[in-house]
Formats: sequence, C-alpha cells, structure tokens
Amino acid sequence: MRTRVPADSLVGKAILSTRLRPGATVGLGLTASLLVPVAVFAGGPAVILALPLVGVTALADSSYALLAVRSTRLSRRVLVFEPLAGRVGEAAWLAALWLLGAPGWVVVATGALSWIYVQTRSRARQVGLRDLGMVTLGERSVRVATVALGFGAAGVVAVFGGPEYGAWISGAVTVAAIAWMLMSMLGLLQLIIVVAAALRNE
Repeated sequence: MRTRVPADSLVGKAILSTRLRPGATVGLGLTASLLVPVAVFAGGPAVILALPLVGVTALADSSYALLAVRSTRLSRRVLVFEPLAGRVGEAAWLAALWLLGAPGWVVVATGALSWIYVQTRSRARQVGLRDLGMVTLGERSVRVATVALGFGAAGVVAVFGGPEYGAWISGAVTVAAIAWMLMSMLGLLQLIIVVAAALRNE
C-alpha cells in the first residue's frame, strides 16, 4: 500500500504543480533505488547517500499515488511496469544490505517473502477484494521505513565512526534486514487470514 500525499497539502500542491506524469515518478524512484547499491559499493562516507536515495524513492511512491489518481491518461504500460519497478528497486536495496554485511539467507528470505506478499495482495484484488480493510506489517511503506532506518544507521557509522566501528555497520543492516523479514512474514500471515475470511463463503 502506497501512502498518497493529500492533494490539498503543501507537498501535494507542489507535486501537482510540476505536471509530472505518473510514469516519470516511477522512473525516478527506480533510478534512485538502483543507485543505492552503487553508493554502498563505493564505501566510506558515500554509504550515507543510501538514505536520501531511499527518501527520493519514497517521495516518488507518494507522488505516483497522487498523480495516478488525478491522471486522466494513465497508460497501461505504466500500470504494468510500476509494480515491476517496485520489486526491482527493493531487490537493489536488499543487494545493498548484503554488500554491507547482512546475511545472504536473510536477504534471500526477505526478498521471497516480500514478493509472495505483493503477489498475494495483487491476486486478492484481481478477484474483487480491492478493499481489504486493513494495513498490514508487510506494506510497501513499512518496508521503506525499515530499510531507511538501516541505511541511516549504517551511514552515520560510516561517516562519524572509524574503521574499528565497521562491525557496527554490518550489525545495523542485519537488524534492518531481519526486521524487514519478520514484518513481511507477519504481514503475509495477516493478509492470508483476512483474504481467507473474505473468501470463506465461496
């Protein structure tokens, strides 16, 4: 679930005034996400750039949600590729977490759980369950916030700590990856329970 910026808010008015198309915000968010592992691979103080890049993606998400609602010419191409861009961007974040020291099995499990969650919600909407009446722990906004905290902590250590604090970076991103994994797991469980209840009478 993407958080849509209120159209009458200051940020919402600024987004609408740019006259950006929804597809442009999708491309912007994907580009920012793909740059995250690049910043991490560069190492050193560049690690802290991962946080604002995730922030750009979050802003692009919110902008897309607002612009898509207001758009009268939302192409089918954008509707098809927007979810794909989201999954590719999250794969880039997970790759960056792995580069910083998160365990490979946690990264793989997290990616798999997130993908299953998104597919389950998508299938539920396809069969008519468009309003599930709940926000779970597996939502996109939760994933963004979790990974942002991990990159933020790693960036602070990379900038202000010395080489002796390198293990702290690995610890910070490991905690973030595990938190993302657990919340995806719980979110998927919540979603399955709600969907099963909604389809019980069929």
